[in-house]
Amino acid sequence: MFLTELRRKAVHAAGSIIAFAYYFIDRETALAGLAIINAILLIIEWQRLNGKIRLPEILLRPHEKEQVGAYIYFQIAALISVMFFEKTIAIAAILMLSLGDTASGLSGALLNEGNVRHSRKKFTVKPLPIVSVMFAVCVLIGFIMVRLPLAHDMKYLSFFLYVVGALGATLGDAVPLRVQGKPIDDNLLIPLLSGIFMTIANLL
Repeated sequence: MFLTELRRKAVHAAGSIIAFAYYFIDRETALAGLAIINAILLIIEWQRLNGKIRLPEILLRPHEKEQVGAYIYFQIAALISVMFFEKTIAIAAILMLSLGDTASGLSGALLNEGNVRHSRKKFTVKPLPIVSVMFAVCVLIGFIMVRLPLAHDMKYLSFFLYVVGALGATLGDAVPLRVQGKPIDDNLLIPLLSGIFMTIANLL
């Protein structure tokens, strides 16, 4: 199970390329690129769900065989983050999704638990060790970003704001949010909650 999750999360972690690329380009270029990527992936996903094409098994969890894949939510979340958040916040939020969620998934695979999003319980939360790993990795991302030289169109954020963002990301990963009984994919929740938390804290 761990090796399967390792291969899957390696693909997930590769999503950090979006954040790295955004560092070097402006917002308009990033939005155009992500819009094109999303359009292409949505067409592919529509073809897959209609049985016209097959994707590598590594990209899909068992419950995603007949549902929208997590990679779609990842790309949509990246597009929304770039669209609505300040550049520094968007980059941090996307990194917390790609790297933080990767660490959370791998620790869950090691412990053979952590899949709370599809639990039948009304309220559940991931085990503390997994939550701690997620939070620690997201805080580490903030620690690194505070020390990175900023691009000309980025704003400095204090380490405290990144910690607040890490709390939002960890909440999105650890506590499943449901709408009409259906879980919202954490690939949406992690960067959006992280970005919202950082944005609000930055305004206060």
